[in-house]
Amino acid sequence: MATVTRFAPSPSGSLHLGGARTALFNYLHAKTNNGSFKLRIEDTDSLRSTEKSSNLILEGLSWLNLKFDSNIVHQSKNINEHVAVARSLLSNGLAYKCIHDKEFLNKHKNSNTKFVSEWRDKQDKIPNNTPFCVRIKAPISGSYVLNDKIQGEVKVNFNEIDDYIILREDGTPTFLLSSAVDDYNMKVTDIIRGDDHLTNSFRQKLIFDFLNYKPNFCHISLLHNENNQKMSKRDGTPSILSYRDNGYLPEAIINYLVRLGWSHGDQEIFSIEEIEKFFSIDKVGKSPAKFDAKKLDYLNNYFIKKKNNEEIINYIKNNQNLKINIDNDFFSDYLSLYKDRAKSISELIESITKIYDGNFNYSDEEIVILKEFEKFKNLIISKLSDIIDWNSDNVEKVINEVIVKEELSFKKIAQPLRLIITGCTFGPSIFKIIEILGNKETLKRIKNINI
Repeated sequence: MATVTRFAPSPSGSLHLGGARTALFNYLHAKTNNGSFKLRIEDTDSLRSTEKSSNLILEGLSWLNLKFDSNIVHQSKNINEHVAVARSLLSNGLAYKCIHDKEFLNKHKNSNTKFVSEWRDKQDKIPNNTPFCVRIKAPISGSYVLNDKIQGEVKVNFNEIDDYIILREDGTPTFLLSSAVDDYNMKVTDIIRGDDHLTNSFRQKLIFDFLNYKPNFCHISLLHNENNQKMSKRDGTPSILSYRDNGYLPEAIINYLVRLGWSHGDQEIFSIEEIEKFFSIDKVGKSPAKFDAKKLDYLNNYFIKKKNNEEIINYIKNNQNLKINIDNDFFSDYLSLYKDRAKSISELIESITKIYDGNFNYSDEEIVILKEFEKFKNLIISKLSDIIDWNSDNVEKVINEVIVKEELSFKKIAQPLRLIITGCTFGPSIFKIIEILGNKETLKRIKNINI
């Protein structure tokens, strides 16, 4: 049977790292097995689902180049099929009507025992025209063993599984019913989702068995933040599109996400072709993966350095949230210098734009550094003015002459020069920056330093 996977997000917000990783693992498992990767939008919750969120999810998947096969499935359009399965379960004695009110149910919430409605075996006692919900009729005793490709063999006793609702009083289906029926109808062979859904897989067993549906299960660990707490979009975790708009590259995000739980020997950096070639869901670990912002920045820098200047400029032009508001030639001249250190495209733009503008606000500490430079200012201007062939080597040579003559440390001259020229105390070679800036503008900035 051909492999079919699916990504089934709820459209209640943007695509975040955890969801993107789930989508990626589904995509890769399908591609490495010559199968299909499908997308289902679980939009049955009308209060939380929005078209805007659906579009943002699609935009995030598109940016990551995670292309799904066939048309998008919108769960809300399949409600009649979900209800039909619920009614079949009811007529086959695998589900039952329940008329308990909210007050009764609230009393049971604090109980640690399995919830079994007193109406489970009193269906003939339910008064006519009384509003009811439909509950699954979970087994009272016994256990269920799930063989998970990631978690291994997991066993749950049926006395831990409630008789949960599959149809609400208003006749609408719940997530546990809808997702099971949709997976069956979409012919999904491998359900790959977060391990927070592990309990749901046990709860859905009766529905799967009724449908004679036997998918493979792969429950991947959840992402944890740097404090080792479960990451959640409700905690302000950046969305995938915010990474895009802050100058991260899709290949860096893909490389980072795939390494959160999966490995191939000691290799750290992969092209998408290598990932698709080597990926195996069986090699995904079951321990929680910890988010490391520094590692993501390292990978993004790596992929920035791999791009030539034209590719970077084109990437910026194609991203409406990344703009170069300076002379293109000026930007290109500094690109090779700054891309070796930049953690993101936006940082690259900011650094070069700052040099171009030349209007800096200095901290009190930086002002002290610049005031100490005042006594050497005229000597530096004189030495730089004498340079006939303006290049970084000659600039460095005359600066070193001043350092030797005045018996100074390199930092005493280079640091204030960097502040005057770039507005920062760190960055690539100040001499190469000065070479590109040119003698006229360099001398002007040194002469006109305003502290």
